[in-house]
Amino acid sequence: MVDLQKFLDESPDGVIYFSMGSNLRSSNMKNATKEAFLEAFSKLKQRVLWKWEADSLPGQPSNVKLGKWLPQSDILAHPNVRLFITQGGLLSTQEAIDRGVPIVGIPIHADQRYNLARVVSFGIGIQLDFENITTESVMWALNEVLNNQSYRKNVQRISRIYRDQPLTPLQQAVYWTEYVIRHTGAPHLRSAALDLAWYQYFLLDVTTVPALVAVCLLVTTYIISRAVIGRLFHTMPRKTASAVKKND
Repeated sequence: MVDLQKFLDESPDGVIYFSMGSNLRSSNMKNATKEAFLEAFSKLKQRVLWKWEADSLPGQPSNVKLGKWLPQSDILAHPNVRLFITQGGLLSTQEAIDRGVPIVGIPIHADQRYNLARVVSFGIGIQLDFENITTESVMWALNEVLNNQSYRKNVQRISRIYRDQPLTPLQQAVYWTEYVIRHTGAPHLRSAALDLAWYQYFLLDVTTVPALVAVCLLVTTYIISRAVIGRLFHTMPRKTASAVKKND
């Protein structure tokens, strides 16, 4: 932790924090993807703090520091942190907004794409496609967010709104715990969903009707098709026989 604090403190040009969360180990990325990041990072004047799960990183630039586990929220709170490269998980996105740090997002799963679409729409970050990472795309995204101050201004404005709450999260937790105790379990806050019948819980009462309609349509279509085909094949021999008689 002392080395980490020193690394952050002694970075006058700023620090880029890079973490892909727990769903993707950076050390398991394709070689081409890793090399794209390494080449891009080596061209920066900023330092890079990378959550890297392996013991070493071949080709590690001198401005890159690795860590298997890093206190993310505390790192984002450091004044020298300029940018956060993230997979776009909900908690990571919230922590970046809370700390006022702009984002370069690289989503892996569907919910992360949604979170990062919101980030882009708020003007607090940029999104990259994980399957098409190149040195050029990484450099473009980093330079855009680092040099365009609108991203930092936007995220700091949203951070002020986000943090402007009557109670801190700890105070809210204490308040609602005491509230439930005061009101003997607060049964009036109990969700009605807890009393649903099993068929309601699994939405069978909702899905049964359209399922029956679909089955009826299929059966009706089958019966009509069979009747029409049967009528056609039943009349064809008669027409053929009539034609033979005429020829005779």
